[in-house]
Amino acid sequence: MTRFLASFVLRMDRSYLIILMLGVLVISTVGCGIGINLVPLSAKIQNADNAYDRAEAITTRSDDPEQKEKATAQQRELYDRARSIYLEIIQQDTDGKYAQRAHHQIAKIYTKHYEWDKANEHFQAIIELAPTGYYASEAKSGIANIRRNRQVIDTELANYQNYKAIYDTEKSKESYNIAAESLYKVAKAYEALENYPQAIVTYERMVAEFPEHENAVQAQLQVGNIYFYELYDYTNSGGWGAFVAVAEKFPDTFEAKQVVIELNKTEALLREIKGLQDEIQRNKSKKAVQFEKLGRYVLPSEKWIQGKADLIVQNYQQIANNWEKLRNYPNAIETNRAIVDDLSHKKFAVADSLYKIGVLYQKNADYERAIQAFEDLLQNAAESTWRNECVYQQAVCYRAIREFRAAYKGFQAYMSITKGETPHFREAEQILRQYELDQDGDGYMFYEEQEAGTSDQDPNSHPEKK
Repeated sequence: MTRFLASFVLRMDRSYLIILMLGVLVISTVGCGIGINLVPLSAKIQNADNAYDRAEAITTRSDDPEQKEKATAQQRELYDRARSIYLEIIQQDTDGKYAQRAHHQIAKIYTKHYEWDKANEHFQAIIELAPTGYYASEAKSGIANIRRNRQVIDTELANYQNYKAIYDTEKSKESYNIAAESLYKVAKAYEALENYPQAIVTYERMVAEFPEHENAVQAQLQVGNIYFYELYDYTNSGGWGAFVAVAEKFPDTFEAKQVVIELNKTEALLREIKGLQDEIQRNKSKKAVQFEKLGRYVLPSEKWIQGKADLIVQNYQQIANNWEKLRNYPNAIETNRAIVDDLSHKKFAVADSLYKIGVLYQKNADYERAIQAFEDLLQNAAESTWRNECVYQQAVCYRAIREFRAAYKGFQAYMSITKGETPHFREAEQILRQYELDQDGDGYMFYEEQEAGTSDQDPNSHPEKK
């Protein structure tokens, strides 16, 4: 049989062989393409967002240079992974909302690396895809913020240099104040651009060169705020040292008293986090740890010493609460995710954490991630006591990203599942009344006009005509 097939192939017309080979190539190529595209865009965006979240939660500041270098490399790798997936999404979803979000997230990554021209390219791509809507508004604000603050840096830096030279010669109070204020504006502009290292350097320079200026204490305080609440750096060479410097350099100020309170609170919270983390490690099953090192799957219920799961839940919850008090939302979210992943058999705790993740995203103005977190709770724990609150907050998030049709349905759903005087009942009722108005009598309700970007004051401006 084999010999027959071989001789048959040899006798085949050459052109037919070429056609056959091309056919096989096309089938295999198309098959591969289908395989790639079978991954839903919603799953891809979630994978990219998860990589982005993990990058955000990594603290790249450390008093140990080797540890700092390792953390920085790990963070960059995660950002690169997220960007790579976002680019895949842009190629697949050429004009949809997923593409807009992907461009937006890539712009944020470039902003974090101080590559503002590249960030602007992706902001501009959003505007070209959809000139109106939430992401277009964010993109326009992003471009304006970059342009304005870069201009401030150029103008005020030149101003500082000129008046600093005058002061060094004349020692006049006026030139001293103008130079100090210009340098302070440069630092604030760097901070607005999220170039935190350069902002810190500039604030510290302002304190060193103009210690008598009224903004000097605020500049030193802002260094500590950036370290603590933007970089999540609590080290002696970072936020801790910067806040201590406020008390040392400006001992008789209101700010000095405030930083002492802040440091005492932070120390207590971090000490408690460390103790709880250590306790979690001690209560891990040794066998489970060995299996995980070997790459074997371990059930969440088997990860912990018998009878300790409830204690671990409480520890994780307290750790998450402490991170939230420190305004370290990325670590608070990651800690709640640990409950969802590592204690999935504790259904009530998982529901609480899913709700909390949504709230934390909402606080951090990441409304789409909040919507997804609330949706996860509704899909996986619909019987949760957080259900009604979840439906309401999801509608609030839809309104924030200008998806008014979804917001309208969300507020309707909230009204239908709540009875009487619930916390948000009257507010939801008022919003629905506004959404159902048709002031220009063109047959389109207010929320439909808002969704389309048309006017409810002009009967000739409505979604159908647009």
